[in-house]
Amino acid sequence: MAQNADLKRYKILEAAKKRFSHFGLSKTTMAEIAQDLSFSKALLYYYYPDKNSLFAAVLEQALEDFNVRMNKLVDQGGNVKDLMLDVLRARIESIQEHYTLFEVGYNFKREIPPELDYVIKNSYEIETKLLSRVFELGIKNNEIKVDDVDETSRLLLFSLYGMRFGVLKDLNWIVFPRKDEFQQILDMQQKMVLIFLEGLKIR
Repeated sequence: MAQNADLKRYKILEAAKKRFSHFGLSKTTMAEIAQDLSFSKALLYYYYPDKNSLFAAVLEQALEDFNVRMNKLVDQGGNVKDLMLDVLRARIESIQEHYTLFEVGYNFKREIPPELDYVIKNSYEIETKLLSRVFELGIKNNEIKVDDVDETSRLLLFSLYGMRFGVLKDLNWIVFPRKDEFQQILDMQQKMVLIFLEGLKIR
C-alpha cells in the first residue's frame, strides 16, 4: 500500500512539474494536472490539499535534486578554488534548468504561502551546508584558514545572492533574474569568489 502511494505521489509530482515548468503556477490548475494523470480531482486533493502545497512539493523535489547533484560534485574533491567555481557554474545551470519553478518560488511579492516559505528557507540551509563542505575541504587540504565555517558560508551565500541585483533591469518588481542575465551573474559571482578565497588563503 505504501509503495503504491509513493508511486502515485511520484507520478503527481512529475506531471505537476511539467505543467508548472511550462505554464507557471498561475496558469496551471489542479484539474489540468488530474486530467494529465487520468486521476480524479478528489484523488489529487487527497495527496495535496491545494495548488500551493503541490507546487511547494515540486519545488522541494527540485531542490533535493539540486542538493544531490551539488554534493556529488563536492565528493569528487579537488582544490578549493576550482571546486568553488565548478559549484557556482553547476548552481546556475540547475537554476536555469528549473527556471520557471524557481522564478515563481522567489517572485511572490508580499505574502509567501507558508508551504513555500518553508521550502525557500530550507534551500538557504541546503546551500549554506554545501558551501561549508567546500570550505572544510579547503581547510583539510591546507589551502585556506577559516575561523567559523558556518558563518563564512552564510556570508558568502549572502554575497552570491546579492550579485543578481547588479544586473536586474527593474529593482522595484523583479526579484528573480531573466534567463539572459544568468551569464552576467555567474561572471560576477566567480570573480567575487576568487577575491573572497584570496582573503582566506594560507600564506
